[in-house]
Amino acid sequence: MKRTRVEKHFDGVAKDYDFYKNKNSFYYQNLKELLGNLIPDGKKVFEIGCGTGDLLNYLNSQEGYGFDISSRMIGLAKKKYKQDLVARSPGKKTRKLYFSTVWPKETFDYVFMSDVIEHLEDPQKTFKQISGLMNKKSELVVTMANPIWEPVLMVAEKLKLKMPEGPHNRIGYQKLKIQMEEAGIKIVKHDYKLLVPVKIPGITNFANRYLEKPLKRFAFIEYFIAVLC
Repeated sequence: MKRTRVEKHFDGVAKDYDFYKNKNSFYYQNLKELLGNLIPDGKKVFEIGCGTGDLLNYLNSQEGYGFDISSRMIGLAKKKYKQDLVARSPGKKTRKLYFSTVWPKETFDYVFMSDVIEHLEDPQKTFKQISGLMNKKSELVVTMANPIWEPVLMVAEKLKLKMPEGPHNRIGYQKLKIQMEEAGIKIVKHDYKLLVPVKIPGITNFANRYLEKPLKRFAFIEYFIAVLC
């Protein structure tokens, strides 16, 4: 099977993936906490575009299944987090984690993807596939970089402050909403989080605590929750 441009890109950046995650740890820690608030403990969870597995591992799921088109990413995830029973830190339950390049044929309580939607070659087709992973009680959680931040992200990439983005297309919320509805999925919550996604002494804490609410539309993380129509 012919490899896609996106697959080739993420295979190429796999070795540096965790380096860039650590370099931007303030953003990724806030992303983890957001997902932890949106996805309850003890659920059966499926992540699309799991990378090296850190987000899925952070969640206290009963069973977690990570999918990625990059075989190199999956290889790294398997090394970091065993596929059988994985012991969490004290006080956390032991649960199962799986990582694969194979799309499963089962349903999940929660399906989520973070910073992935802009890399989908055919978002509507993917939404249709996702609907097959859901039942009437399932929820889909999607987080992405707010498209208005695209110019800043491209400058940061050129300065090597973030991971190379590779082939991508940032789609606005309204267009995504239509595509999802056509695939049989409806959005029930749409919001923004993290006005300042990097740690700047004297600025970040103040801005995120006091300015985020009135300026929420400009926050870095845009996210939504959806269910089957």
